[in-house]
Amino acid sequence: MNGSYGSWCALRYATRNTFRPLDTGRSASPTQSVQSPVIRPFDLRDVPLVAQLENQGTPLNAELALTQKPHPLQSALASFFSLGNRGRYTFVRRASLADPPERRAGLVQMRVRGDSTRGYITFIAPALSAGDGVEDIWADLVEHVGIEAGRGGVHHLIAEAPEDGDEVDVLRRAGFVIYLRQDIYHVEAAKAHRASLPEGALRACEDADTWAIQQLYFNTAPRLAQLAEGAPQPGHTRARRGYVDNEDTGSLGAYVELRRGSHGAWFNLIVHPDAESRAARIVSQALAQLGPDWDKPIYCGVRRYQEWLHRPLESLGFAAYESSVLMVKHLVAHAPQPEVALARAAVLEHAKITTPG
Repeated sequence: MNGSYGSWCALRYATRNTFRPLDTGRSASPTQSVQSPVIRPFDLRDVPLVAQLENQGTPLNAELALTQKPHPLQSALASFFSLGNRGRYTFVRRASLADPPERRAGLVQMRVRGDSTRGYITFIAPALSAGDGVEDIWADLVEHVGIEAGRGGVHHLIAEAPEDGDEVDVLRRAGFVIYLRQDIYHVEAAKAHRASLPEGALRACEDADTWAIQQLYFNTAPRLAQLAEGAPQPGHTRARRGYVDNEDTGSLGAYVELRRGSHGAWFNLIVHPDAESRAARIVSQALAQLGPDWDKPIYCGVRRYQEWLHRPLESLGFAAYESSVLMVKHLVAHAPQPEVALARAAVLEHAKITTPG
């Protein structure tokens, strides 16, 4: 898929012709000893460095990049001054004095939503196009954020990259595996076909719908996709709304999650195969939830396991924009047997059994 992608990857920022050596906050002297690179949580000493790096990095989450635009320094400061950091983490790599200037610094940011065991790498810098040595910086940063995430109870580290981007190979070498592919569709608000909302059609979800929504997801998404995404957690906030369609049979036919950002809106669909004939109407009614005054771009992430949704989307004015992959790095290993059982088995194996002679 060849979207114009003026795009979340054009937000990779690294299209500059030159890469400026970054201020590491330290100056080398002949008498200083060579030290290894230091990676640590962001603090106020890092403001000048992050201000430079945020214009030379790569977003690794399409939704955030397209609907909110990356502001790494703003995010780092908001987390630093908030209680409990609001699930946002920024780690800064300071230089080894042995490194040439252009290889000295980097940063990585991660988000953890609620009590999720999934951590999402949202931004990393510098971008790969900055030159030789950047892959090593990425490897250092990803390894460090994985260690810190594991200490915080995260089991899976997730990064999203353009399907045909160089980032995929670098992340593979850092231990990530492709679990899910998706196509991103886009429409300008003025061109979107929005339906009126007839009585009893798409409605806001309620707490009582959670079980049915999750069962719809488990029965629709492949197991690998479930591991990468996690089950939907319906809820209503100012920026996130969930809607369900259970017309006709009364059973749940679709779940739509609509999220608003300062630069665009994003929605995901889970549609039961029996509701395929209603998909265009469901999407149209979801768009109507944005209201008549919404004037920003609208994006829809279509997982490949529901790639048939491209037809109803295109009928409503959407066009293919870009394709991405969700990559997962596991931070914990599954233990097939409890440690107690393994210990008992070892004792029995070495026990000497005697019988009366």
